[in-house]
Amino acid sequence: MFMDLTYPGPGGEPSKPHCHSCQQTISPGERTAEVRFDEGDERLRMLNGLYHDGCARPILSVKRALDMLRGGPGS
Repeated sequence: MFMDLTYPGPGGEPSKPHCHSCQQTISPGERTAEVRFDEGDERLRMLNGLYHDGCARPILSVKRALDMLRGGPGS
């Protein structure tokens, strides 16, 4: 029997991923976004994680602005 242990829950049982912002379960097939701040302040790296698509939009907007100011990808 196949078990997806990507997100192990309590007792080693599989659990569903949760949005890093709203903490609600991300259902299969639901649109998501991965936020990744690789460099910079530790406070920014604390925002790294999986989000619902709508929850990630404000954070991704800030990330794009910071990348443009730094001359990073997409600028």
